[in-house]
Amino acid sequence: AIHYSRKRTVTGCVNSGENGMTVTDEKDKQIYALSGDTTNIKSGDRMRLRGKKAKSNGPDKTLVWEARKVTKDFGVCQP
Repeated sequence: AIHYSRKRTVTGCVNSGENGMTVTDEKDKQIYALSGDTTNIKSGDRMRLRGKKAKSNGPDKTLVWEARKVTKDFGVCQP
């Protein structure tokens, strides 16, 4: 049995913070710290990122999105 319960993509606005880039999921409003391949990810853009959820090793238990690929760049985030 193969379970695909874990999300494979996240769509939302990418922001840069003091600890690197984050993406806010439009569906559940969770904020993920971005890791993995972030070369084509642009801060201030709404993007769909393929990858997987990961858990942070830090004490704050930040949600991490391990990006593998940008599947769509929707352009600048609308406020």
